[in-house]
Amino acid sequence: MKKGTKRYSIVKLKCPRCQIGNLFCKPGLMVFSNILEMPDKCPNCKQDFKQEPGYYTSALWVSYPIVLIIFIPLIVLGFTLDSLHSFFKYFYPIIIIFAFILQIPLMRIARAILLNMTIDYTTKW
Repeated sequence: MKKGTKRYSIVKLKCPRCQIGNLFCKPGLMVFSNILEMPDKCPNCKQDFKQEPGYYTSALWVSYPIVLIIFIPLIVLGFTLDSLHSFFKYFYPIIIIFAFILQIPLMRIARAILLNMTIDYTTKW
């Protein structure tokens, strides 16, 4: 994955414009305090991250298909394994725990995807 691609910016949670500054005040996918706290502007290129009021509400619509892609196959697998009763009683609690663990990275990645849909990488800022 090389710099200059949208995938780089999303995975590394970097500014979509310069891909140097961090999108979040606390970088990384697994952060447990102030998980959605973002600076108002990129510290490097001064790109405004506060696009408009309610902008990040649409990140819910970005994360929804991601959740479906991950969890529908798991739920279908759980129903097909219903005959294995001993496995089945542990399968859904595991899916629920998995969902809680993935919640923070999904929220952060959804915001990164949303910003990358509206802001392009450039070397001239």
